[in-house]
Amino acid sequence: MAHKSFRLSWTMARMLMVAVCVLALASPGWGAGKAAPNFSLKDVLQGKEYSLSQFKGKVVVINFFTFFCGPCRDEMPDLNQIHNELKGKGLQMLGIALSSDPTQIRFLVKQLGLEYPVLTGNDKVSDDYGSIAVVPTTVIIDKEGNVAQRIEGTRKKAVFMKLIEPLL
Repeated sequence: MAHKSFRLSWTMARMLMVAVCVLALASPGWGAGKAAPNFSLKDVLQGKEYSLSQFKGKVVVINFFTFFCGPCRDEMPDLNQIHNELKGKGLQMLGIALSSDPTQIRFLVKQLGLEYPVLTGNDKVSDDYGSIAVVPTTVIIDKEGNVAQRIEGTRKKAVFMKLIEPLL
């Protein structure tokens, strides 16, 4: 009898863990519905300064990453495809490199053929966006400049498209 009770408790505990994970993945996360913090950062290739405020009226996807993050590199070609497919429909993709040497980031951008601006980040932008502790972290900002989603970890292109397209 105790064996069945233990098995039932373990099954319920697993179901609860799955439910919590599903809710965590589906929730908008940090800052949802609040104004996205503005920043001014330089592009790693040309040194051109970009600020979030210059993209008001567009959906902006910000992908925070580091040079040594393998999953970040795996995700970037999908982000580049999304950039190319949706840039004419009101999307602006931005990469922000954290804790990385600009020389290494320039190499990575060229190696992967990234066509969206990749900026050199700093502690302030990381803190302003909820203290980025996991990379990649992707923040989707709506046309009004409000945070729509914050995603920690990698996602496939189809998942990003489902989150971005309704905002365009």
